[in-house]
Amino acid sequence: MSFSLFNAPATPRPRLRLPISSPALAGGGCGGNRLFQTPAPAGFVKPLRTHDSLPPPPRPVVALCAKKASPGMKEQKWTHEGVIVESLPNGMFRVRLDNEDVVLGYISGKIRKNFIRMLPGDKVKIEVSRYDSTRGRIIFRLRSKDSGD
Repeated sequence: MSFSLFNAPATPRPRLRLPISSPALAGGGCGGNRLFQTPAPAGFVKPLRTHDSLPPPPRPVVALCAKKASPGMKEQKWTHEGVIVESLPNGMFRVRLDNEDVVLGYISGKIRKNFIRMLPGDKVKIEVSRYDSTRGRIIFRLRSKDSGD
């Protein structure tokens, strides 16, 4: 009695994928999708080129390098001037705009980085998103005539 499991013909094993040692692809430039390739089968000999044969045609560079999509235009913002009405925790303020709207303003990174202090009563320039007109980013503290700065 023989089992077909042990008498089955030997099937070829899947080949390992080895990294390419090409200096053009080792730099991480174009062709990241060709980082690995399958090795040539055993017994394969590359034919020698003779002088009368033509060189291979050049590879198209566009096919190897996929262009990334452009990020597109940034979101348009409205810029207003206003007066800080109330100071809230974590660098947030209530700002009354010139058109009498009250928005929640948060400090931009440059103002936070340069330790620019703001108090209620200061005039500020604020960017308000078109999608959410209740919040805005304080981008500039305007100088007031009565302050000494």
